[in-house]
Amino acid sequence: MAKVKRGLSMVVFLSLIPCLAIAQSYLKDDFSKGSSKWVDVWGNWSVKDGAYYQGLRDDNCMAIASDEFWKEEWEEYTFQVKAKKLSGGEGFLIMFRLHGTLEPRGRALRELPASMKNQSPRTQYWWNLGGWANVRSCVERWINSVRIEQANTNHIIKVNEWYEIKIDNRLDGYTLYLNDEKIANVEDAEVQGGRVGLATWQTEALFDDVVVYGPSGLAVSASGRLPIKWGLIKSVY
Repeated sequence: MAKVKRGLSMVVFLSLIPCLAIAQSYLKDDFSKGSSKWVDVWGNWSVKDGAYYQGLRDDNCMAIASDEFWKEEWEEYTFQVKAKKLSGGEGFLIMFRLHGTLEPRGRALRELPASMKNQSPRTQYWWNLGGWANVRSCVERWINSVRIEQANTNHIIKVNEWYEIKIDNRLDGYTLYLNDEKIANVEDAEVQGGRVGLATWQTEALFDDVVVYGPSGLAVSASGRLPIKWGLIKSVY
């Protein structure tokens, strides 16, 4: 009987051994180690109060994921970020599907990541939250400088309030979420993949807790913990 009891206890013990879930964590940044994962191409960017701060009240202030921390084969991804407006006339802009040289809009942009320079067509999407003097929001899409608007809503952005933004980017389109609320689902298969970025327009803002992950989910959560699932391992007893 003693032998049987030991065997049963071994089954219970082994059943609690964690197995890592299949996951695809692409980019994660809480700015605790600076801003080396980003290339600022216009604006006054720095790390302030543990977040990524843009302090220049000018148009077209943009920072994008660097070559070292982005792979072009990441065509389908979920992009999550927190943003807070500190001052200014508008909200903030969350960039995705970026290929090639970005729209300068009258600014002498700084050096782009090397791998972007010869990409074609030139594409840029950004979710403009609190645009047009903070009266509405929409995604603005540029392909070779031709602009169209998608997902128009009446959302505005309040000062000193954190917003949680999520964009699920797929091959056939994308879905927008604001503070866990689904805002719009857009069908658009014209652009595949493209890196992510952060931007402001005549606004001072903070960005934090950036996470980009693939269709299989997160490998590391925003808290830094590995997700696990429990597997039953057969006992030899």
